Amino acid sequence: MCSNLFRLLLLAGLLIPLHAASNVAANIFDKTVDSFFKEERVSAWGETPEHLQIIQNSQRMVLTKDPANARFLIVARKIPAGIAKDSVVMTTEYLLLEKDKRVVGAFFWQKGRPNLLFLRQRLREADLTLTPEFQKYIEDEQ
Repeated sequence: MCSNLFRLLLLAGLLIPLHAASNVAANIFDKTVDSFFKEERVSAWGETPEHLQIIQNSQRMVLTKDPANARFLIVARKIPAGIAKDSVVMTTEYLLLEKDKRVVGAFFWQKGRPNLLFLRQRLREADLTLTPEFQKYIEDEQ
């Protein structure tokens, strides 16, 4: 009995932070989509199960199974072939932001803290404007 309770508490201690992290990510992506697309609901595609959960819990994004139909994509490893030229791509991996010029920004965790970063030149090239609340997260590429 005591060992089962310990297991349950341990499991709850592990799951609660994961759920909280998922909520933080969902809120950040919702605000980002709202900033990019104003009042419009946006078709979105995600690469991982975590991305799909973010999209499904979103107030602003509608899940699409085909990345070619998505206006907003969340990726971790690579951008799928055949996406629309005007699609907005964000990543949850900083290294992909550095590597792929089509990615305009990243939301990622580093040392247990959330990080949000957009690259100024890529936003300009994609003709995207962020609301003032995001200005402190925009940087120049190095």
